Amino acid sequence: MRSKANALKESGARVINFAAGELSFDACAEMKAGALDAIHQARNRYTPPLGLPRLREVLAQRVSERTGVTFTASEVAVTAGAKQALFNACMVLLDPGDEVIVPTPHWETFPTQVRLAGAIPVAVDTRQDDYRLTRRAVQTAITPRTRMLVINTPNNPTGTVYQRQQLAGIAELALEHGLWVLFDECYRSLTRPGCVHHNILSLCPALKPQTVLVDSFSKSQAVTGWRVGYACAPAQVISAMHNLQGHTTSNPSSLSQYAALATVTAGSQAFADQLAPFLQRQLDKARSYLDPLPGVAYAPAEGAFYLYIDVTPWLGELYRGEQIRDVDHLSELLLTQAHVAVVPGSGCGDPSSIRISYALEPEELEEGMHRFVQFLGLVERADNY
Repeated sequence: MRSKANALKESGARVINFAAGELSFDACAEMKAGALDAIHQARNRYTPPLGLPRLREVLAQRVSERTGVTFTASEVAVTAGAKQALFNACMVLLDPGDEVIVPTPHWETFPTQVRLAGAIPVAVDTRQDDYRLTRRAVQTAITPRTRMLVINTPNNPTGTVYQRQQLAGIAELALEHGLWVLFDECYRSLTRPGCVHHNILSLCPALKPQTVLVDSFSKSQAVTGWRVGYACAPAQVISAMHNLQGHTTSNPSSLSQYAALATVTAGSQAFADQLAPFLQRQLDKARSYLDPLPGVAYAPAEGAFYLYIDVTPWLGELYRGEQIRDVDHLSELLLTQAHVAVVPGSGCGDPSSIRISYALEPEELEEGMHRFVQFLGLVERADNY
């Protein structure tokens, strides 16, 4: 959808891009200062494959402080974004035929990377449980072949945040069955007021030997293009990642690493504090357009910067005489007719919904929501014809 939106833009159309999973903000000041300093000091050479030793040390300290579980530099791998950390984990921990529990709706990369490792993603539908994986659902999905489960909180695409009791119950099951937990918390600092992000190890320290924590600077520092993330895991897992990464991409960008080091060392909350009220205002504005619509429903918008909207009432109906076949067709019509780009839920394992990002410039959000609601207002019931 992003590619199609860009192609339409090049033709001269003014497209509102709700499909981008990134903030409209400029990069965090500490990240920019760290990168510039690295340039001026000619930090242009290779680093060790898993990152600067000092960066790994500081990351280990920070993760230890916020989880209450001790990590050392040997348990940290710096990667080219969180996506590489997730890929490395799948490649070094999974064998062909292993099963991995993946909550649905999901970020489409999760099952794809599982398949790349030769393993089998087992989708667990969370829509009836407020879009969150539950202990009961995990228990039902476990088989003798289950090797790993994926938890992503705050969640992409739904924006939900897992609750303390839910995570604790899932952690107990993982311990009982000896499952690896791939815990993606890339949006951990982007929660709405009243919602709290919980790290699974802070709730269950005993799970550390079978957990891979994945985090990134991309979302929280508005540097999606800089490609710097990290994984925290047992030392033997990190060692295996070292072997893999050393023969695939080698080290992440040295400039991005020095920028990350400056940011982590500074430990400033200023950027996050600036983002929080902005995202809340944006969410409130988007909701002001959606909530008056009859029959509209969406996932609890508690974190990240997404609204995940159930568009079932409009599927099968007519737009200017043309039947809306499915969520992909609806997304195509929104783009070509209203010039609004959204993410269809079909790519997230869900044929009933779409994802929009509200982390746009305020005027773009307003215009995009106006077009979106106007489009839906033109949809007519098929049985009227």
